[in-house]
Amino acid sequence: MPAKQTRESIEAELNAGEHERLARKLLSKAIQDFRELEKDLRQLEDEAVLPAFYRSKPLTERMAAVGMSQAVIDRVETYIDALDAVQSGRLDELPDYLKSELAARADAGQSGAEQLAGIVKSRRQA
Repeated sequence: MPAKQTRESIEAELNAGEHERLARKLLSKAIQDFRELEKDLRQLEDEAVLPAFYRSKPLTERMAAVGMSQAVIDRVETYIDALDAVQSGRLDELPDYLKSELAARADAGQSGAEQLAGIVKSRRQA
């Protein structure tokens, strides 16, 4: 459930530039998607009977432990780095292909993290 917006947050959003609105939207969706990814990953870890201490390892190590491909892991790392750059306002550090991809997904109401959650779900069903 979305949090109730205050007058100040609404005014800040109205005064924010397009870049800031896009960044906030992307980060908000990414947080939701990473929560879903975490939930699915925990289920895969449980199915693989991995000890609970694996959950303290970095996300990509956990993904490798349940047998995800290196290509998927690399893609997750790329999006984590991209989200960090977006959150920090360092869009100039993103590769052009990723800027285009993120913009296209944001325009369509999607995010890279949403797609990653779908990959994890499909991997789990396979």
